[in-house]
Amino acid sequence: MWSIFKLIQASRKGLCCGVAILCSFLSALLAQAPLTEGEFKSRSDNLMIDWKMKVANQTLRAGLPALAVRTYDGLLKNSDLDEAGIASIRINLAASYIAQRDFAEAKTVLGEIPEAFRNSNYWLYWGVAQYGRGRQVDVNMLSRALKQIRLEELEKIHRPWFHLLRGLEAELSGNTETMEAQWKKAEASAVTDIQRAFFKGLILRGQIMRTPSDEALAIEVRGQLQRLEDEAAYPYVREYAIILYNMGRQADAVDVLDQQLHNTAATYKSSERGQLRLLRALILGPDSSDGRFALRELVRNGQNREVMEVALQLLARADVAVEELSEFLSEIISRAEPHLLLGQMYYMRSQLALSRDEITMAESDARYLLEQFPGLNQITNVYHLLAYAAIQHEPPRYRIAADLLIQLRDQDLDKRRRWDLNILIGDCYFLNEDYSNAADFYRSVLSVVEPSVDAKGLYMRLITAELRAGEVDAAIQYIDQGILGEGVDVNTRWQAEWNVAQALLVKGEQGIALKRLQAILTDDSGEPVATTLDLRIRWLKAYLNTILNRDEVGLIDEVDALLSRIESLPFGVLDEGDARLLITESLILKADILFGIEQASAGIELLERLRTDYAMSSAAERSYMTEANYYALIGDFKAAQNALVQLATLYPDSLLAAKALFEAALYCERRGPAHYVDAIRLHHDLTDRFPDDDFVYAACLKQGDLLRQMNDFSGAQIIYETLIHSQPEHPRRYVAELSRVECMLALARNKDAPLKSVAISLEQLMNVPNLPVNVQAEVAYKWGFALMQMEAAIEAIEIFTLAVDQFLLDPNSVVQLGEVGRYWTARAMLDLGGLLEELGESAEARRIYRKIVAYNLPGRSIAQARASSLPISNQ
Repeated sequence: MWSIFKLIQASRKGLCCGVAILCSFLSALLAQAPLTEGEFKSRSDNLMIDWKMKVANQTLRAGLPALAVRTYDGLLKNSDLDEAGIASIRINLAASYIAQRDFAEAKTVLGEIPEAFRNSNYWLYWGVAQYGRGRQVDVNMLSRALKQIRLEELEKIHRPWFHLLRGLEAELSGNTETMEAQWKKAEASAVTDIQRAFFKGLILRGQIMRTPSDEALAIEVRGQLQRLEDEAAYPYVREYAIILYNMGRQADAVDVLDQQLHNTAATYKSSERGQLRLLRALILGPDSSDGRFALRELVRNGQNREVMEVALQLLARADVAVEELSEFLSEIISRAEPHLLLGQMYYMRSQLALSRDEITMAESDARYLLEQFPGLNQITNVYHLLAYAAIQHEPPRYRIAADLLIQLRDQDLDKRRRWDLNILIGDCYFLNEDYSNAADFYRSVLSVVEPSVDAKGLYMRLITAELRAGEVDAAIQYIDQGILGEGVDVNTRWQAEWNVAQALLVKGEQGIALKRLQAILTDDSGEPVATTLDLRIRWLKAYLNTILNRDEVGLIDEVDALLSRIESLPFGVLDEGDARLLITESLILKADILFGIEQASAGIELLERLRTDYAMSSAAERSYMTEANYYALIGDFKAAQNALVQLATLYPDSLLAAKALFEAALYCERRGPAHYVDAIRLHHDLTDRFPDDDFVYAACLKQGDLLRQMNDFSGAQIIYETLIHSQPEHPRRYVAELSRVECMLALARNKDAPLKSVAISLEQLMNVPNLPVNVQAEVAYKWGFALMQMEAAIEAIEIFTLAVDQFLLDPNSVVQLGEVGRYWTARAMLDLGGLLEELGESAEARRIYRKIVAYNLPGRSIAQARASSLPISNQ
């Protein structure tokens, strides 16, 4: 926001402290409201909230429910969400809990969702939560829930659950034929091998639980089993074990299965042996240590891929520590002989690593999958996983995430999915501060599909990206053309206008910003506008009028009307924090207006009221800067200094405290040489209290400068050398280097040894990379001057000549040469001419003097006089 600082300094009658007024208010709005352009990385920014929601949704879809839960929980803590947003997050949070088999928590979350937001997904998850909890389900309630679901509204990945619930409904109604058909549909509609294996295991466990069981049936089935040959015994072994289990005879059921599995004479097929081993693990219980051991053995030594897939999914969803499962996967992956499910295991291990924030391992496994298993069903999820891992890095790797999502998008033929991915890609570029590319991806969505529920989010994304890219005219054009049409409500359009007004303010086009705000405030379309938004727009309009010096007396009435409206609103209409923010900012704006119309006493009185009634507000802090600004305008630098010192004293933890001390020291310096010591003390106080603040470097430089003005060159040199050694990478190091050399030059007293050190230091400084051209000109002159002091005239002439060639004749340098650089170049040329005269080279000296005149450099009158004084015979 430094551009806003400079803007206000230039526009408000030279107010040197007015900088903080708008900046801090805007910062306060950024931190508390969704209506500003804002900082995209702020947790309270609507765009960031929406982006996190999309990432969480993609994470859940990619099979990372634990990570999705973490993101959804974080989003629910944000106070800027509306009821619809909260409901949407809770529905997805419930889905995440269901994916982790935490059905009780899912039911709790679903119970918090108001009836108005209970859509098809809600009723689906409600039914699944009931089913998963294993309790008696009321068939009538289940039927009512299923009637609320429209299959076409469900994503394909969720449709198997719908069929499973239909099967449950049929079972509860005694319709066995429909139940079996729906179960087959559930398994057939699975979209991945992993999901298909999961549903097989789920259906198998359901069959076990629902098999009728009593002593008579057990005796009958056992008799059938004893009469049959081994090759026909499989279905009876399976049913007998299930009956025993449901009778509470788990150990007997396991014994029956063990006898059959160890019967070497049995001629079971490998698939049947696998099914019996799987049944044994289910009877032991996947959440028990024996059950998990059995499942691990199935995965380790199984011969049937389908059975191993079911076992792996049951193991993944068992009540087991992440570390235990991860170690098992690593054991299988490290075997010399590749496992049939190696790709699925790498994918599962990468998920587990990401859930434990082991980003490097997650990325390594995911990249291995892309290279070695490009045909894996979950390969699209791998791209999501890698993108999520890139974002989780510190610092986040947004560009890498964008590249991965682009690869994923290019494989996805579904238009809506491509739309979502393009928005995510644009968000990654936005977060990487590549706003032009972000805008390109947002624009591409407009031509892919007709925007629907996400129109408002896309609208704000696109306009904000264009503004950040500096394309203010493009953003204005989108607003004026009404892109996305009816999908964008009046509140969203007003939010966009707020952003545009800020961008125009930065560009110095306050008049255009004011005109646009006036236009929306006089719009009588009849659409309701949020009260907070309306009040903030009116505040900004008053502020713009103030900086444009529009009838400041009339502005007092406008601000008073704004304050009266805020204070008269019924309780609850305006959030307490919003009300406090608007009141305090209106008070400080009114005080600024009072100072502008020379009602200083009223202005001071208003600031005192602000400090008393709202002592902890940002505006109360900045009120001292407003006061200092006024005193500086009337030349009372002592009062300005005292106001800023008071700010730093009363608000030591404020972000403005260091700035206040720095500006207080500047005012102290302006009071004259008698106060330089006090100014140095203030700068020292700043560096001592805020050693990590950005103002510290400038404060140290000022201390050195003041000591030089007091002729304490040794003390100043120590300060500069300390800066150079303590912050060698600082971008303004060259200033400290040059100031240090100036101290050395002052202390040299025309002695050759010190002067030689000065010349060497200046030569080294000339070689500093990226040294500004104006500074190069100054260094070059002082280098030549040091050589002159050493009476090394020839070497000085060489340096001055090189300076003239580089700064006047080099087209690249001359366009960068400012007034300061032209001054030092002119001094170098005047001294060069003098040296040439001393050597009897009058013609060359005259040529140098004429160049000063020709280039219209400072000192041209002196150069003209010198050229005219040279004898013609010496030409």
